[in-house]
Amino acid sequence: MAAADLNEVRREAVFREMSLPTDEHIIAFLDLTEAKDGERGLVIGHGGLYWKNGFFTGSKSTWISWDAFVDADVWIAPSIQIGLGDTSRQAPVHGLLVESQRVLRSLRDQQA
Repeated sequence: MAAADLNEVRREAVFREMSLPTDEHIIAFLDLTEAKDGERGLVIGHGGLYWKNGFFTGSKSTWISWDAFVDADVWIAPSIQIGLGDTSRQAPVHGLLVESQRVLRSLRDQQA
């Protein structure tokens, strides 16, 4: 969902639950809660990627900067850095993140 589609209550929940910096600009948000209340999911922000995993996800990581993301392994279950719940959510998000990395690497390499 685009940031413009977040109402104030959900926006506040996203900032609180994902521990976003107060000056972070949300570009997009994938809400992984059944109630769509913004308490768990994946945020694409100006500063990087932010997420809040469910209770059973092993990783305690909740953020990666764009600079670090460019060369990082994209970790979605079963390695469980970013827990997306059921497998139907994993493949499209993994594909989006891998493609985002490809584009960012290309842009970086063009500037070098």
